[in-house]
Amino acid sequence: MIRSNNEAGRSMIEMLGVLAIIGVLSVGGIAGYSKAMTQYKINKTADQVTQIVGNVRTLFASRPDYTVFSNEYMQTGARQVIQKAHLAPEEMWNSDRTKLEHPFGGEVTINYAYDRKGNYTKAFGIQLRDLPEEACMALATYDWGSGSSSGLLAIGVNNGSPIMLHDSYSTGSIGTNAAVAVPNGTNVSVPMPVNVAANACQEGDSNLVVINFQ
Repeated sequence: MIRSNNEAGRSMIEMLGVLAIIGVLSVGGIAGYSKAMTQYKINKTADQVTQIVGNVRTLFASRPDYTVFSNEYMQTGARQVIQKAHLAPEEMWNSDRTKLEHPFGGEVTINYAYDRKGNYTKAFGIQLRDLPEEACMALATYDWGSGSSSGLLAIGVNNGSPIMLHDSYSTGSIGTNAAVAVPNGTNVSVPMPVNVAANACQEGDSNLVVINFQ
């Protein structure tokens, strides 16, 4: 009888140990899954931006400007161009096809921008709004291209506010909770340094990343 009770006690302790191990593994598994999903969304966002840039540059290769992408680009005319020319992946459209969204749920817009010579509408920008801090960091430091063939003009980061990048096209800049990196910039060059991006990308999910191309 004593031996039976001891065995039952040991079995209960062993069972509790097994449950504890399962609990630890479950927590670790959830954390690992969350990390993997975040990285997947970051990679997906970068792929989507790359597709948009390539499609826009191809469509407008022989056109004088990007006027169709007004600051309120989701007006009917621009939206039709984006949809009918398939400038953005179909998966990016929201349910009623009125705006584009990245995998983290924030809005993506295509706007005309200044080129290096200060000509408005001669360049275009991709704006990604409401990014979480980790995604902001990853996209800000992503290698979007440094040579002239890439067409990259600048990449800027700010905590939710619009960014005018053209003032920093030759140097790049660092401000309070904001930064701009440019190819061969004398202050901030691309890819944006990690420490610069860390200063600009703030905790939370209201970060804005803007990438201008020509």
